Amino acid sequence: MTGAGWSGYPLAGPVTDAGGFFDGCAAALAFPDWVGHSWAAVTDGLADLSWLPAQGHVLLWERYGTLAASDGTAWRHAYETLERALGRRAREDASPLFVLLRGVGPATSPVDGAPIPVLPAVSGTAASRPRRAR
Repeated sequence: MTGAGWSGYPLAGPVTDAGGFFDGCAAALAFPDWVGHSWAAVTDGLADLSWLPAQGHVLLWERYGTLAASDGTAWRHAYETLERALGRRAREDASPLFVLLRGVGPATSPVDGAPIPVLPAVSGTAASRPRRAR
């Protein structure tokens, strides 16, 4: 990925509430001080990313389902925030940002019910191990 000029950023988890999502995005993407601690501010930060020198960006959100299970309202806001930021980046012809969701969590969008493409959990974790028939 880096050889092609792209950068990857892990959103550390588990994220269990809005504050955890704000902090996780800020840490993963090295948000500057002007990016505040609100849904609108995080949308602005994700839509900008001008401080990150890359031709493209990939944000990997491990265990995204933890937020959905612990705070459904925050999950919906986080999903909307990501959609808005990605939409703005596309309209403004900014370098691409892809958000990859990995792990166990909702299979449909909390906004419109559309299917969410999700990467399987990492091999070797309890959530991804096949269960033996008894």
